[in-house]
Amino acid sequence: MKKTALVCLAFSFFLAGCWDERLYKEITIVPLIGYERKNGEWMGYFTHTSIDSENTVSYTTVEGSGVSIEDARLNASQKTSESLDPSQVLAVLLTKEGVSSNLVETFDVAYRMPRSRLSSKLAVVEGEMAPYMEKTEKMGLEPPNYYDKILTTAAYHSVIPDVDIQRAARFILDEGVDLDLPYLKISEMTGTPEVAGVALFSGKVFSGHVLDIRESTILQVLKKKPGKFTVFTYEWENEGVKYPVTVELDRYKKQWEIQNDKIDATYDVKLDINSFPADHLDEKNRRRELEKFLSKKLTQDFNKVMGKLQEAKSDPIGFGRVVRAFHPELWNKGDWPETFSQLDIQVKVEAKITRTGIID
Repeated sequence: MKKTALVCLAFSFFLAGCWDERLYKEITIVPLIGYERKNGEWMGYFTHTSIDSENTVSYTTVEGSGVSIEDARLNASQKTSESLDPSQVLAVLLTKEGVSSNLVETFDVAYRMPRSRLSSKLAVVEGEMAPYMEKTEKMGLEPPNYYDKILTTAAYHSVIPDVDIQRAARFILDEGVDLDLPYLKISEMTGTPEVAGVALFSGKVFSGHVLDIRESTILQVLKKKPGKFTVFTYEWENEGVKYPVTVELDRYKKQWEIQNDKIDATYDVKLDINSFPADHLDEKNRRRELEKFLSKKLTQDFNKVMGKLQEAKSDPIGFGRVVRAFHPELWNKGDWPETFSQLDIQVKVEAKITRTGIID
């Protein structure tokens, strides 16, 4: 009896298989997806791999439509010889109208299907989707790799947040912080898609407001989630002559004081001088003068961005998290986006130069 049981157990390993196994001959990999919504219907663009008779890999885009993004994928799959597999998607692009509805409801399928890739990058595009799915001569890469590259590089330089489908859901479901997504548009000069800033969300939907590259870089600093490099350039004037000064963020700390309906946000920033043709930064007076100038300019720009966030009723900085935890009387005043838009928020930046590049 024992011998029979052991034999049955041994053979059971040969009978077992992966419950979600799918053969490559039955599917085609989709590394790039674009979604747009028109008149309540979803249109999906699925860029997938194809291999010709000479075993050369190329990319083809197939379209599908439906009442949901999954319905659009299924519709598109009927137009291909294999099933479209989204398990290795690098980037998902959405039009403004596509993000004007609850983003979690839109991507409901992504959180239910076990083969979904939650690390796929998300971005909002300006205009219609079709032009963004086409390869241009100046891309240099196939569209899937191109978008993956430019979004990674922009996050590395603090222009956009490093966000994917999983992180986006976390922000959307958190009432104390709002989402901001990379915003792309087609360059008038090159005709190639490029990063143009960030799209601001209010609650679970797109607010209709966009920050440009400079403003979105400031936003990443306000959030205290910048990338590897953060650079600002200003023009400093001395005796009627203007000199460009380029500074790189070294490190910084923030301090928020929240009282009643007012928030004072102070940022002490340490800056490295990358370029300053006027020179003479070895002189204390010159260095202090430049620090004062940078503090003033950064304070002005930071407050401008804060004003745009309040206009959009969007709090990607996360003031709401602190208010909810430590100031319940302010949090319970009503809907947080409305409360946030009416607060008196003042930002102050104190700049300190830590590296001048002077060779003694």
